Amino acid sequence: MRSPSLRNALSRATTVLLALLLSFLTAPPSTARAAAAHDSLVVRTDRGWVRGAAHRDGGRVFQGIPFAAPPTGRSRWRPPRPAERWSGVRDATAPARPCPQLPLTLLPDGGPVLPGESNRTGSTTEDCLYLNVWTPARTIGRPLPVLVWLHGGGNAYGAGSDYDGSALAARGVVVVTVNYRLGALGFLAHPALSSESRDHASGDYGLMDQQAALRWVRHNIGAFGGDRHRVTLGGQSAGSADTCAHIASPTAKGLFQQAIQQSGSCASDGGLTPLTLGAAERKGSNFAASLGCADPTTAAPCLRALPTTELLRGAGTGAASLWGPNTEPRVLPRPPHQAWAEGRVNAVPTLNGNTHDEYRYFTALYVDLPGGGPLTTASYAALIELQHGSRAAAVLATYPASAYPSPNLAYSAVNTDQRFACPARSDSRLHGARAPVYAYEFHDPQAPPFIPAPHTPQGAFHASELAYLFPMDSLRLTPAQQRLSATMTAYWARFAATGDPNAPGAPAWPRYTAEGDRIQVLAPDRVGPTTGFATDHHCAFWLPSSAPRGAVR
Repeated sequence: MRSPSLRNALSRATTVLLALLLSFLTAPPSTARAAAAHDSLVVRTDRGWVRGAAHRDGGRVFQGIPFAAPPTGRSRWRPPRPAERWSGVRDATAPARPCPQLPLTLLPDGGPVLPGESNRTGSTTEDCLYLNVWTPARTIGRPLPVLVWLHGGGNAYGAGSDYDGSALAARGVVVVTVNYRLGALGFLAHPALSSESRDHASGDYGLMDQQAALRWVRHNIGAFGGDRHRVTLGGQSAGSADTCAHIASPTAKGLFQQAIQQSGSCASDGGLTPLTLGAAERKGSNFAASLGCADPTTAAPCLRALPTTELLRGAGTGAASLWGPNTEPRVLPRPPHQAWAEGRVNAVPTLNGNTHDEYRYFTALYVDLPGGGPLTTASYAALIELQHGSRAAAVLATYPASAYPSPNLAYSAVNTDQRFACPARSDSRLHGARAPVYAYEFHDPQAPPFIPAPHTPQGAFHASELAYLFPMDSLRLTPAQQRLSATMTAYWARFAATGDPNAPGAPAWPRYTAEGDRIQVLAPDRVGPTTGFATDHHCAFWLPSSAPRGAVR
């Protein structure tokens, strides 16, 4: 028979062992013992356990993880709330549905104009605030850098699940791709919605979703082998412009340490400048009236009662369907250019650039595909006069049709330079006054095209660089393009790790300065800096003043 003292000692030991076991089963793994968990397909988040899948390259992928509660019912057009906890192990082996959007099946054969699956299917599912995590084959050792990727699509199309993060993960980066509310559901401003808000403003719900995803990363990415203190926020097109907005957002402070902008500006002339709250509310009021919700006293419940399909039909397609941030909500209280001028920005190292022939894709989409045939010299001139008014003669003198293989390519050059190339350079000059910037231009004239374009050779079109960073089954790269892809993923991964893309064995990439004006060319036959970018793209014509706003003197 055991003595009382022995029984007490055994009882205390049992209690300690049970406490240790309980803590092991319920607490997220600490940094010291996270290594074993980081290669498991079952991972604990702050909301519950998830089970991912092994990728064919040996890495792991976790898909459809909720980072916020469903923005449905009364939560439509309200800031995101935390996701509910769940019991058991949640299946994370398949992506969630994209946020509501129309399919982009606009080709003559009914195919999509972009390669992502969301563009083929569209969606009406408002329960869509989910993200995906890609990890390398082995994550044992120190926590790895993280890339949070915001998809493009004019803030009206696309999904995080359209992007395969395996190539960047293989370079030692934990990649997170994000869904966020799109179109009117993500960016509608309206006086009735503003009156409900504590800051008396509305819109920017998509930006709020993106920041909610960044907060999820801060709380959870360690369980996947990522370093919460080395987070790069990046995106392309609208995702790039949104990244630009977060650099100017006070509510994004500390959520990321580097930024990547690919073909989308918000802070420079010619970029995607956010609307003021007043302008956004007028747009929203017109939108609501078109759907039968004209009475301002009942507009909010009227809009929330509308089916998703009606909201999508009301938004339509094309340029009129594109939505974006506006200023005055708490997430973006002032225009980005003003935030830079006042020094109220999250100035972080930035990798920033564009593609050489950005607008050729849109010329094919809006000129070739509707069936009107290629532009003639006369119709090109008429289009420039329509779009540029009193400045049309100067535009035509700078971009004469005779200087290009076709009027289509002349028109593409005008819009590439005005809308993409020169604003990207201006952003580099602006950001570089406060933090390191590495500027690039993707320039593969034979990049695999997304759409058939018999009258407009696509060249290095808008979004063409994505296939070199995120593998796409529908597009095949040549051996030379595969080598360029390897160089680019190495640069991007190194930048995510250190804020500087330079690494041993890769061609040197100089830091951008306004004085040197050196931009790294990324082409299959050449990777290295050029000083001819501004001349090539006529930036002195589009932006005569080269001094960045808010520059440090």
